[in-house]
Amino acid sequence: MQKQQPASYDLLAVFPDEAKAETASEKLKQAGFKEEEIYQLPTGIVGSGQFREHGPNQARGDIFLQTQRSGPNPAIIALFAVLCCLVVTGLTFAATFALPHLPEPTTLIVGAALGLVLGAILGLLQRGRVRGAIGQEAPKVPPPTSSRQAQGKLNVIALRFDDPDNISRNSRARAILLNNQGRIDRSVSRQE
Repeated sequence: MQKQQPASYDLLAVFPDEAKAETASEKLKQAGFKEEEIYQLPTGIVGSGQFREHGPNQARGDIFLQTQRSGPNPAIIALFAVLCCLVVTGLTFAATFALPHLPEPTTLIVGAALGLVLGAILGLLQRGRVRGAIGQEAPKVPPPTSSRQAQGKLNVIALRFDDPDNISRNSRARAILLNNQGRIDRSVSRQE
């Protein structure tokens, strides 16, 4: 392991585990990068963790996971109101036989009004169907690893190029790091 001053690297990538970082280091060596240019470091030594997600927009799939419940259907509300009106009116009509001292037309009108209100309330409480539920589940996010667990692992690859102005070498190294599931830390740049 070579000693370097913090934040004196041209490129820094953080990997999910040490094995992937080792694989990326080997691929960089196979691509012609020298041993003196590649540094494998523990997490948290350099960089402030300013990452840019590469590839397709990861938040794009969230639009398909959204669900929305439609409002109450006016036809269902009217149907419940009419049915409850008929049922309650029928019950009040039957009650006039059991209790003959109730005034018949007033009792039927109150029963019909009560049935309409009760039916409308029941119709409004009916839940509409769910729109947008197309069978997908939200991706499960792994719990973040604690900093104590990650401190000892060498899952960061830092590069310090002999010629930092060589754009093709820089791009090739960036592509190798990204293809091996590395996340480029944009906060690191060479300080001369």
